[in-house]
Amino acid sequence: MKTVVNGTNGREALSKRWVAVVVKMYSEKKVSEALTAMDVENYVPVQEEIRQWSDRKKKIEKVVIPTVVFVKTDKEAEKRLRMLSFILKVISYPGRYDAAVIPDEQIERLKFMLRNAKESVEVGNGVQLMIGERVRVVRGPMQGLEGKLCYNNIDDPQIAIHIEALGYACVRIAREDIEPLPSQTECR
Repeated sequence: MKTVVNGTNGREALSKRWVAVVVKMYSEKKVSEALTAMDVENYVPVQEEIRQWSDRKKKIEKVVIPTVVFVKTDKEAEKRLRMLSFILKVISYPGRYDAAVIPDEQIERLKFMLRNAKESVEVGNGVQLMIGERVRVVRGPMQGLEGKLCYNNIDDPQIAIHIEALGYACVRIAREDIEPLPSQTECR
């Protein structure tokens, strides 16, 4: 006789985790709408930007990570995601099939950075960043954000947050608004 416990037939419920999927260029928002209509939690990182034309200015939402949509899903639902025509692939580690899991706190840090940054946030892979020390923003709208300090040159400090399997999101911040954190082996 089958018993039903919390709708799982005695099995434990599968835990949801964030994964990144690749979609066609310029379709990130439409894919997000389609996933939302399917009741699938998702996130497209966007930042408001003012574009200047010769005759006018317009506020637009710029997609920060082109062709990427973050999806919160469990392993079973991920299998169905892979079959959707508008998802080209699920990002995984090199040589592996299973999805690269992105910790919740990395998604939350990215959301916080995008909500509060006054400068444009850029995402690049870790190779482009110099290894720096862990820092915390102590003043301003991004107070409390922790990440890794990266320098393009001596007068251009940037704070970076790691996003699993994608690299780093970076934003410029005033040197006086940053303080070093006690050293740790890894910035996540």
